[in-house]
Amino acid sequence: MEDIKLFEDEEKEVKIVNHDIFKKPTKTFIITFKKKRKIISTLDGFKEINIVGNNYVPKELWKMKYTEWQNYKKEVIKSLGYKEKEVSLLYTGVDIENFGFYEEKSGDYKISCYATAGVKSNALRIGFDEGKFYEKDGEFFEAGTINVILLADTFLNEGAIISSIIQITEAKTSLLQDLDIRSSYKPIENQATGTGTDNIIFVNGKKGKITYTGGHSKFGEIIGKVVYKAVKEGIKKQNNIFEGRDIIDRLKERGIKKEEIVKAAGEMYIYDENFGDRNKFEKVFEEELNRILKDPNISSLIIAGLKLEEEAQKGNIPNLKDYKDDPVYLISDEILGMQISQYIGGTLAIFEFERIERKKPGILKKLPPFIDDIIGGIISGITTRIFSK
Repeated sequence: MEDIKLFEDEEKEVKIVNHDIFKKPTKTFIITFKKKRKIISTLDGFKEINIVGNNYVPKELWKMKYTEWQNYKKEVIKSLGYKEKEVSLLYTGVDIENFGFYEEKSGDYKISCYATAGVKSNALRIGFDEGKFYEKDGEFFEAGTINVILLADTFLNEGAIISSIIQITEAKTSLLQDLDIRSSYKPIENQATGTGTDNIIFVNGKKGKITYTGGHSKFGEIIGKVVYKAVKEGIKKQNNIFEGRDIIDRLKERGIKKEEIVKAAGEMYIYDENFGDRNKFEKVFEEELNRILKDPNISSLIIAGLKLEEEAQKGNIPNLKDYKDDPVYLISDEILGMQISQYIGGTLAIFEFERIERKKPGILKKLPPFIDDIIGGIISGITTRIFSK
């Protein structure tokens, strides 16, 4: 395959290079500067170089041992025809062509951001999800990763360069919160703050001088904006995650699959010769579920339950103790479930909700209080609606 030339001006060339590593096809996003630039990389530290980039690691090589991984990085640079001292690369399991880009100009400032982002395999909430890797032989490389390459026209002193990593990280985390990206390890409890393998390259400029890049500065504001928008585009391209996505996707991201909801409804089905067997019921139920979940009022009530679950898990609901034991005095979860049920199926649906609440069919047994009741409300409401027709 031929290389893909993306952009060129008087300062730099941007392209995607197709090449092979260990007889496996790969591709590397490359920015080549006409003059050396000072950079900071969260992998390589400070360097003065001409070339930065982002390499796609072939899926067959994702479980390399630590020593193999070190050799892989050397082979990538060699395959590209570069020397280690003149290049700094990031590495990802994300398709390099799914990069996001955003550029912002304000006065004398111009900042550009290229980002690749995969959040479905190893997203985590730092400090809450378990860190499983120690720096010893046998370490594994994981897929996913949010990699950010930021280019500045303006010169920053070293303190400002280092400080910019804070703004980059905060912008990325703000986006993950806004998109409700879930932890890959505890998706019901935890919103993700990043992936376990995120990395950054900041490329310093040549013009003027900046000593402060905090959030109150114009430069810091622009960093936040370009990173937010570039990473947002990258996530949409790679994982098809975007604001306003279907509520069934929001549930699936928490480990609650549509087929499990249908199966739980099927467990509660009492045979009716005029209706047919359980398979027929589940088919009709799924069709009705697909229709009901397009109602923005149902989506709003489900999201309310999901948010209440997060607040309860964090201990943010005043005077609510021993939440995970589903205390008997907690009835707001059932009130929410009954409201969903009644909205879908009318007053009779509340009786079906109580029947489901006692039995907890299928996946409901595994779900925490607020979420099991919103799913129970959906099942009871749809079941009642089906048999009321």
